[in-house]
Amino acid sequence: MIKNSYRHLLGMLLLLCLSTATLAQTATDTGLAADAVALPTEQTVVSVGAYVLRLNNVSPQDGSFDVDMWLWFRWLGTDVRPEQTFELANGIISDRTTSDITIDGGMNYTTVRVQGTIFHDYDVRRFPLDNHVINIEIEDANLEDRLLTYVVDEGIALDPSVEVAGWQVGLQTANVVPHTYATTYGLRDSGTEASVYSRFDLPITLTRTSYGPLFKAFWISLLSVVLGLLAFLIKSDDLDARFGMGVGSIFAASANAFVIADSLPETTMITLAEQINLIAVGVIFTSVFISIWSLRLRYVGRDDDSLVLDRRAMYILGGLYLALNVLVMSVDLSGVL
Repeated sequence: MIKNSYRHLLGMLLLLCLSTATLAQTATDTGLAADAVALPTEQTVVSVGAYVLRLNNVSPQDGSFDVDMWLWFRWLGTDVRPEQTFELANGIISDRTTSDITIDGGMNYTTVRVQGTIFHDYDVRRFPLDNHVINIEIEDANLEDRLLTYVVDEGIALDPSVEVAGWQVGLQTANVVPHTYATTYGLRDSGTEASVYSRFDLPITLTRTSYGPLFKAFWISLLSVVLGLLAFLIKSDDLDARFGMGVGSIFAASANAFVIADSLPETTMITLAEQINLIAVGVIFTSVFISIWSLRLRYVGRDDDSLVLDRRAMYILGGLYLALNVLVMSVDLSGVL
């Protein structure tokens, strides 16, 4: 009796081992990974929200900014894990901290703390009076729009402590748009020639609040123009003083151009900053040219005409300098120049 029981148990163990080996051989024969995941068959709607804690290293020159924020997701079902598969469509995630999934209002709910770097093409045509709209864009890394689509959740906000030096920070209305990529990334079962992903877009405005950046960038240039115009108060035949002030002013304004260039990214546009500096250099150069003219009048004995020319040039060039600056700050001429 006992021998029969042992034989029966041994037979069951042999049968189990044989079945396991057969399954393993079958998986090997198909060439498929044992842990391959099948795509969902139905679309899942995921509500997304964000709370921005910090914006750091906002750099038009580097074309980027850093963000620290909380994201949250709400959805129904067990086919997707949006908190694990989302990505920054226009940046890279440097760190993320996930929370447990809880049930809130009959839906799956979880939050993620995200730090990352966003890449943005800043429009610097109006620098240093430039305003910007920077975007935080989120997509699912795995599932297309037909399988996972985002919707905007309630409660999206900026933390009151969010500040960016030189700009006032504001929040625009978040939205979700489908974004099309002209590839299927090699996925043959899609049956299409393009991929469409649901994109959550959070726009943030940066608005200049004062002319402080303008003054900081151009006080040297302004001082150069003033010195160049004050040179007209010196007799044109006093060569060292008269031409020394003019030539020195040109070098100072030219050096300021290099300082401005270090604050800007590579661009083919002539920015507002460069326009203002070009006006300064142009006025100073014109003042030197007029000084030569005035000197020639003195050489031929027309001292009174030389004095009149100096006084009129000082006032006319000064007024022209102010008028041109008002013009370029009021009208965007970057597309014309």
